[in-house]
Amino acid sequence: MRRLIIILSVFLTYTMIGNAQCTPNPIFTMSPIPGVYPPNIPIAGIPLVGISDGQVSVPYSQTLTLVVLEDTTMDIGFLLDMIDPTITPLMNNAGISTLMTVDVNHVTYDITGLPNNLTYACDINSCQYPSGVNGCIAISGTPIQSGTFPIDVNMTINIQIPAITIPVIGTVIYPGSGQDIPSFSAVAYDLLITGASAINEVGNYRLKVFPNPTSNQAILSLVCFSDVVVYNMLGKKVLIANNIKRDLVLSKSDIGKGVFYISVQSKSKTETIKLIIQ
Repeated sequence: MRRLIIILSVFLTYTMIGNAQCTPNPIFTMSPIPGVYPPNIPIAGIPLVGISDGQVSVPYSQTLTLVVLEDTTMDIGFLLDMIDPTITPLMNNAGISTLMTVDVNHVTYDITGLPNNLTYACDINSCQYPSGVNGCIAISGTPIQSGTFPIDVNMTINIQIPAITIPVIGTVIYPGSGQDIPSFSAVAYDLLITGASAINEVGNYRLKVFPNPTSNQAILSLVCFSDVVVYNMLGKKVLIANNIKRDLVLSKSDIGKGVFYISVQSKSKTETIKLIIQ
């Protein structure tokens, strides 16, 4: 038995290390209030508010700290009605309140609204945190489009509904089970991604695209075998060319007009350059 416990401990340790993408901020884990931090509105005594801004073609990184709920008081009537609509009337007739303090089994998080090329990862597998186990979410990537993006961090809380018994007669009208509360947004951020700066200065890069801006077509000159992906301002891939080492023609007839970001990946590095087709 002891050997099994040791094996499980080692396995869990390595699993946690493998999933670790970030470290919770101790400023926030001291908070008695469960939630997602930093807050999106000022809180007295906490100087860190909102998330960092980003810039096109510059690697982005942001850590969110999770303070996970342990128990909560709520009216569980709507959940019981979803399970069996006869339970709540039986409770009402027996004088049993649907307002209860319930234990939290686990909380699952997800993020919606991230711009293309940004992703998130939790330090626990599947972003599912047991009751009272704090953690973090790492948002990372290299933005390829500018703008202001509404970001929602959503929570799905699984609570343990206790067994419900009618007093005196002892009839069990509900045996108890774990149930998900419908997912809701725990915090909403506005992520600002500003336009490119250094990538506009083509002369600082090994990549050359000329003419830029252009009214018809431009030539991308490559110095080594590379994979090329062209994105439009919505982050959609409009052209993919793999393992090429030659001049690549980028024409309005093929990709349209507007602002494009050309990502070129070779064995040694990845570079991005901006192209304007008028």
